[in-house]
Amino acid sequence: MFDPRGLRDFRNTLVGAIYAGLSKEAPWAEPLEMFRAAMHANSACLRISQKGAHPREYLYAAGPKVSAESIAEWEARSPSELLPVQMRPGEPQVFNWSDFAPGPTLAEMLRRYQIGGVAVMLLAAEDGIEYLLSVSRDGTDPRFAADDLATFKLVGQHFARALCLRREFVRAQVVSGFQSDALDRLGIAAILVGSSGQLMVLNRVGRQALAEGEGLRVCGGRLHAVELGHDRMFQGILREVLASESGECSRAMLMKSRGAAGDLNLLVSARRLVSPISDRPETCALVFLRSSSVASDADVEVLQELFSFTPAEARLALGLANGKRLEDVEAELKIRHNTARAHLRSMFVKAGVNRRAELVHLLANSLAPLGRRSQRSCTEAQSPLGGPPHARAAAVAGARGT
Repeated sequence: MFDPRGLRDFRNTLVGAIYAGLSKEAPWAEPLEMFRAAMHANSACLRISQKGAHPREYLYAAGPKVSAESIAEWEARSPSELLPVQMRPGEPQVFNWSDFAPGPTLAEMLRRYQIGGVAVMLLAAEDGIEYLLSVSRDGTDPRFAADDLATFKLVGQHFARALCLRREFVRAQVVSGFQSDALDRLGIAAILVGSSGQLMVLNRVGRQALAEGEGLRVCGGRLHAVELGHDRMFQGILREVLASESGECSRAMLMKSRGAAGDLNLLVSARRLVSPISDRPETCALVFLRSSSVASDADVEVLQELFSFTPAEARLALGLANGKRLEDVEAELKIRHNTARAHLRSMFVKAGVNRRAELVHLLANSLAPLGRRSQRSCTEAQSPLGGPPHARAAAVAGARGT
């Protein structure tokens, strides 16, 4: 089916497209369309079957009849009904629906989507998930020949590797997003300083701190403390940490803040990482900056649930955790001193403490700071195929192998 003179160029272009889109929302749309056209097929489909208590079918496909309605129609079919042959991992197989006896509903779908001959390959089966790649032709088209299957196998191997890379990429995104969000909720600015002084801001609070000049600033592409006296000490700490070869060095300092409610705690910790340039291990510095009022933005409802506080008690607790005097919190909440004292006695009993300082310490060391409302925008849930379900190409060829 393929011109041997153009086969190498085709393979290089297609393989490049398979790996080029791994960081995109719809990574499989372009390579599937290229694969479909090169195989002279009317559809190409990458199908993932997720097993378990709540099985799901996910389709990415290319073809002239692709639509959102078609993908929903094919995903609703039983996997056992759509794949009437036994699969061997890594080996493409061919079957023709004319050799089987599909039910009337499936037969009508096959006719409508012009699906007759099918070439399918089980790319991988792990963690309760099966990955299948397939192409289909109309029953009147030539059947898939040996050279078709040889190309199919080669391309399928690259799809299998790309799926593995995509899973790792998405998992890394999830972990990174979770960690960044946790630091944001704790009010911690996080900045990575490379061995040559290059910067990478790791979270929203870090970007906000630098933009507002709260404790730290960027000057000449390098990280500095805002106050000159603080900067001398900070630069000394930074040099010491970056010179560490063990990656176990940590230094800290306290900085007075002009804008924050309390002092700023700064921690610089060594971290051994592989350089993206030299591919060799090098020491970087993780810089953390945090206000001493650590629970001030916790969600009131979270405090109620953690300590059985009433709404009024939770608001009083937040004011105290923010380092404010009791009299100032009373004025903000517009409550009498006797009322505040009654709230405190009740809070002491519920939290199992005896003094106000113990209560603030308990709040700061609980999960309450993580309960603050995150400003990070919500992202679409990722499907096992590596993209939001609404963004994937609709399936046209429908079966678990069509």
